[in-house]
Amino acid sequence: MPLEKKHDATRPHSLILHGIKITHPDRVISETGQITKGELAQYYAVTAPLLLPQIARHPLSLLRCPAGVDRQCFYQRSPGKGLGKDVHPFEFHSKGKTYEYLYIENEAGLMELIQMGAVEIHPWGARIDAIDTPDRMIFDLDPGPDVPFESVKIAAEDLRQRLKQRKLDPMLKCTGGKGLHVTVVLPEKQRWPEVKAFARSIADEMAAAAPEAYIATMSKAKRVGKIFVDYLRNDYTATAIADYCVRARPGAPVAVPLQWSELKKLKSASQFSMSDVLGRLKRNRRGAVVARASANSQTHFKEG
Repeated sequence: MPLEKKHDATRPHSLILHGIKITHPDRVISETGQITKGELAQYYAVTAPLLLPQIARHPLSLLRCPAGVDRQCFYQRSPGKGLGKDVHPFEFHSKGKTYEYLYIENEAGLMELIQMGAVEIHPWGARIDAIDTPDRMIFDLDPGPDVPFESVKIAAEDLRQRLKQRKLDPMLKCTGGKGLHVTVVLPEKQRWPEVKAFARSIADEMAAAAPEAYIATMSKAKRVGKIFVDYLRNDYTATAIADYCVRARPGAPVAVPLQWSELKKLKSASQFSMSDVLGRLKRNRRGAVVARASANSQTHFKEG
């Protein structure tokens, strides 16, 4: 399904995608690139088979931009009002607190999110029916403002080698922002505290080995010239941008999973547009560049 760059008076004022009506498809949601709501919806309709395995039946946080990414956006995690019938509530209790999130199950739910102005989709690392056992572990390599991207690439390879030494099979993603994610698929056997403790041990190890390059704490004052090895996404209520999700930034860059062989030539974490991604998929219809299954997904953690 190609992205339609222009709309005229003879064209319909709505799209029907996966059975859901997308209104105002001509509305420009990014002045950079003159990207429209219709283009965004078409992109998500095409990439739904790749996106849904990560987000379906996972609690979600959305970044909604009803007037476009150049204006005010807001986060939403609970169903609230104005969402379609294919967007469902999910409530759970932890440590004496009650949390309410939303989730979807299929393409119709995804299209309803886009219809209501969602641009970014951030899933939990666990499914609603296995909320205590994450299905992925995520490291976010978040550089300080003065850190060159080449240093982030070196950090990703460093992290990869440390995980491989522990018989894990890490995967790479550019976030559509300024950093990189390194992810490990999990077998949903380890609980959140165990996963978080393991991730922290890796982050602390990197910071100890190269304190001039890495930091494992959130303190912005200490992050000048360093990369924050963010392990904190491996916990209750923490989310991370999903593969193939568009970012609510000028030009609508995309978070794209990559082969490790692509890291060397990667110029930035936000270099891929929606059209770029569709071109990649067209060149590789079998999805080899986006294979996400880990051959070692049954590996249990061993610290040290």
